Amino acid sequence: MQEKIRGIVERVTYHDEASGWSVLKVAPLRANDGLATVTVHQTRVFAGATMEFVGAWVHHPKFGRQFKAKYASELKPASAGALEKYLGSGLISGVGPKIAHRIVRHFGERTLRVFEEDMDQLTQVPGIADRKLAAIRAAWEEHRAVREVMLFLQEHGISTLFAVRIFKQYGDRAIVLVREDPYRLARDIYGIGFFSADRVALSLGFAADSMLRVRAAIRHLLSAAREQGHCYLQRVQITDQVEELLGLQLAAAMPDHLAAMEAEGQLRVRMLAESADSPAEPYYYAKSLYYEEEYVARRLAMAAGSRGLDPARIASWLAGHANGSGLTLSDEQTRAVCSAADPRCAVLTGGPGCGKPTATRVLVALLQALGQRVTLAAPTGRAAQRMAEVIGLEAKTINRLLEFQGTGFKRCEENPLRTDFLIVDESSMLDISLTAALLKAVAPETAMLFIGDADQLPPVGAGNVLRDLIDSSVLPVFRLATVFRQASESAIIQAAHRINRGEVPHLPS
Repeated sequence: MQEKIRGIVERVTYHDEASGWSVLKVAPLRANDGLATVTVHQTRVFAGATMEFVGAWVHHPKFGRQFKAKYASELKPASAGALEKYLGSGLISGVGPKIAHRIVRHFGERTLRVFEEDMDQLTQVPGIADRKLAAIRAAWEEHRAVREVMLFLQEHGISTLFAVRIFKQYGDRAIVLVREDPYRLARDIYGIGFFSADRVALSLGFAADSMLRVRAAIRHLLSAAREQGHCYLQRVQITDQVEELLGLQLAAAMPDHLAAMEAEGQLRVRMLAESADSPAEPYYYAKSLYYEEEYVARRLAMAAGSRGLDPARIASWLAGHANGSGLTLSDEQTRAVCSAADPRCAVLTGGPGCGKPTATRVLVALLQALGQRVTLAAPTGRAAQRMAEVIGLEAKTINRLLEFQGTGFKRCEENPLRTDFLIVDESSMLDISLTAALLKAVAPETAMLFIGDADQLPPVGAGNVLRDLIDSSVLPVFRLATVFRQASESAIIQAAHRINRGEVPHLPS
């Protein structure tokens, strides 16, 4: 249950300029319990301000009882003393405690009215000439703009957390911009999605079938499609989902909406045919997914080709390695290792029990013998740990390898990975966005090998990268099909291979 506190800010214990996060000590107007600790997001906050906070009491394990405010609004100063403290707290450039005292002593209860209606009267106060008056006027107008923006946003259901972000994004134009198109909040403000922006729009009086609302819903569904693993949607899918989301009948109007959004660059379209005999149809993408898919395709096509390694030297090394290590590869594994070392980019695939880890271990030893720096990575922590255990070399998750930092990766085209050969295991888990980020961090001269079983479940995110790589025929694909004796005795592995062949597995009851 939400509660309200009205009080005077006695001091600002902490304020983060970037996020607006603030810890305040507030003297409640109608309580004698001493100062209350209030946490709130505010663009600016000053001692002496009279505030109303809406939120709930919580218990912090270290700092004890606090009032966590979701909404905050500034009220008329509760007393002359509060107003004096407020004006002298740094709110207005050029007005310190001494001048604030003179102003309040001179105008008394009229002080706030003077600031709001006739600031020229401030020159009656000793120490305030025209130059200082101009500075005071500019600072007061700026503060009033901030206050009006914050109040407007909170009146339409936006918490102080997001109100601060919105003000930092749009400045004093926030009210105008949000009134024009409240759905821009979903595009521009991290953490605000379609549903929050839609509540603001409806609160502002936008019609349920307004063009802005329908097109914002389309953008939302195209972006959300990645959560179901889709890079794109067909028109019928978009129509059905938008109608369900908004409770409207839009089949007749949908072609015009989609055509206009394409023309305005709000979405992207790719003409695709499901088969060689079927006509091409439009498939609709969120812009980010379209460009990620386009980048991955272009980058991998550029990576096709040979590195020019000597096959005889590789074969000779493999023979010596087998004699020295006692590790004997099958003919199939040997061919895969010899072949996978040379391309600038390739795929090594095979079902469970076919010896992919062993082949990878020998390939890494070969590359190191050739003096190359090898980097190992996998999409998940468990896969990376298993890879490191089998190969005997550190393996990292892709997020860790690319040095994820909050909302992006440190490693990119301007700051690529320093390695000669990148091996990515469990590549069936790669979605299109993670693949795009990975490829942006790989220098053009770095070779890559994607390892995985395309018959495993596709990734949770959008796309089916490993399957598409194999089906594209752009990159060389090396397949391991022989199931080794130990693996062939596993009922699970036997069942997996039978399913892949389209056969019914024999499972003991």
